[in-house]
Amino acid sequence: MSTGIETGDSVDFPDRFDSGSSLRFPDKWTLSTSWQRAQRESDRGGPINAAERMVWLSEGDDSHRVTWALTGRTLVADCDCRGYQYHQWCAHVARLWWRWSRGRLDVEHVDTGRTFRQPPAWLDLDADPDEFDALTPGEMDAYLACEVGDVGVREFARRTDRAPGTVGNQLRWAREKVGGGQQ
Repeated sequence: MSTGIETGDSVDFPDRFDSGSSLRFPDKWTLSTSWQRAQRESDRGGPINAAERMVWLSEGDDSHRVTWALTGRTLVADCDCRGYQYHQWCAHVARLWWRWSRGRLDVEHVDTGRTFRQPPAWLDLDADPDEFDALTPGEMDAYLACEVGDVGVREFARRTDRAPGTVGNQLRWAREKVGGGQQ
């Protein structure tokens, strides 16, 4: 059964991916109609590419294109619906948060290529999305997991099938680049 949504590379992805549009929760968001719809309705949409999804709520008439990806240590979110354009919050974005926070959605980190089934411990919605621009993907991956997160170098090396020395070097280089020095 087709949902009527085509997937593949997005032609306008670079224009839509604005690292300045981090997810923000409005005051009393858990009481909002958007949040109630997100919990009640199913989503007939699917992924377009690593950072975009079509969200088509079961009680809605239209699908909406949502940017939803990790960059740096924050989550970038944007929706093409009028609700999001006016309030920076909508049922489509709320639905993705609902699914991801319950381990029902894979979200890709556009800088490292790593996929997260749930929000990682290092996620900071108030962080500067460009904070780690100077880091390579490997350095950023090691820094977020070991320095910002709570994973040890050896454990992270095992998880990523890398040598502990490689991860240690990437972590050291990342610390030097972000101004943290050797710890």
